[in-house]
Amino acid sequence: MTSHGPVKEYDKPGICPSDGAEMIAKNSLLRVAVLVFDGVQDIDYAGPMEVFGQTGATLFTVAATTDAVHSTYGVKMQPDFDIDHAPAADVLLIPGGNVGVVMGNPKVLDWLRQRKGDVSTMLSVCTGAFILGKAGLLDGLSASTIAGASTQLAKMFPKTNVVTDRRYVDNGQIVTTGGLSAGIDGALHVVERELGKLRAEDVARGLEYEWHADGKGGFGLLAGNLMPDVGGFLPDGASWERFEEGGDTKRWMIRGHLGMEAGAQVFLDDSAKIIAEGAWTPIADSDRMHRSFVRSKGGQAWRFTLTLAREAEPLHYQLTMAVRQVAAEKRRRPAKV
Repeated sequence: MTSHGPVKEYDKPGICPSDGAEMIAKNSLLRVAVLVFDGVQDIDYAGPMEVFGQTGATLFTVAATTDAVHSTYGVKMQPDFDIDHAPAADVLLIPGGNVGVVMGNPKVLDWLRQRKGDVSTMLSVCTGAFILGKAGLLDGLSASTIAGASTQLAKMFPKTNVVTDRRYVDNGQIVTTGGLSAGIDGALHVVERELGKLRAEDVARGLEYEWHADGKGGFGLLAGNLMPDVGGFLPDGASWERFEEGGDTKRWMIRGHLGMEAGAQVFLDDSAKIIAEGAWTPIADSDRMHRSFVRSKGGQAWRFTLTLAREAEPLHYQLTMAVRQVAAEKRRRPAKV
């Protein structure tokens, strides 16, 4: 996984006579160390490595030991170095995945704290931010992670400002990205910062990747991230088959088939109690097959609805859950749950 191979040097910039590629100044090549561990998420390390590799960077993997590790999808890797013998690097890439393996290893966390003084950039991808947080390297900084883990990151590391509306967050030495493919955006940003915008644009074109250099966006903006987890209020033994889901930043809808022994009213009343334990406040609703809730987030009001419709088969229903932005309403009488 190292970018080794025959290298021919020239004494001035230009076009390589062998393959027609633009030649890169030797002193502009990056050295990139990639932390790997059992359960490391494949795209988290492979995506950024492809970006850096396209620049001619020297890539090498580092782990707690040189024992083989397996990625999330079973790819076997033999780390190039253990943490005691890893060479110097300009960039230290910290992917996500089964990050508990690293968070529970004090020796690796100490190594990360030491390496902070040596590298120009520490780049975390996805849940790799949890590793940085556990090492105490996100205190007082802003950070991003995969949308579904943003709330957990904020709870675990209250001294960190968790950002959900960007593909990457640049704190200077420490750069964090959103989930999975966002690591490509973060790596391109580091290339832009270290080697220039033209070089980063060349790489993005070579990858056929639609790169938004400003880093705006992120799935954390989608309204679906406010949706209560249906698994949290389905009764025991219920069957659930989702057949429709979609939306945008202002609304989201999920629809599916629900089979259960409990009656509709029992299900709706029990679900309302569970949902009300979260951030949602129930509001009075005249429709017996419908439950409504409101909440605010970031100064914006939201409404969530839970609706059942009977299907032909007994004890089977169509369940629809919808969340949407609403105008701020006058205070309404809370529903009794």
